[in-house]
Amino acid sequence: MKLVAFILLFLSLPAVFGQNTISDQFFSKSEICFELLHVPNRYRSEFGNFSYADEEVVHKYIHCVTTELDIWNDRSGFNIEKIYHQYRNRANDEVMLPIISNCNRSSQNNNKELWCYRAFVCILNTDVGQWFKEDVQRKRQANISNGHH
Repeated sequence: MKLVAFILLFLSLPAVFGQNTISDQFFSKSEICFELLHVPNRYRSEFGNFSYADEEVVHKYIHCVTTELDIWNDRSGFNIEKIYHQYRNRANDEVMLPIISNCNRSSQNNNKELWCYRAFVCILNTDVGQWFKEDVQRKRQANISNGHH
């Protein structure tokens, strides 16, 4: 019986920690935050190129998107475990965990939106950020190929 429970748990992990969960949801969550925060349209192309200006509206947008993706918490920063599960097949925890932890720590600030923004930009400038960009770009291409813009 324990073996069956373990197998069921093991088989359910991909559903819980889907391979591309963060990047798959990025566009829909991004759009929600774009509308919710009334972000000016001029930022769309910048965000599409992973360029995030150090401006208050951008801080709020990044905070909104990462909160919507459930990878950000105002008490502890980025959810290291969830991000690790996203990219565990690309690097081991000895490489990835210090990257995310360092970005969380070095960016910590009383202003939660600014902290989130700085930690996000910090992560984007690492291997983890590169993997995220690659996944999002693949998803974008798939959406365009399927007729979604």
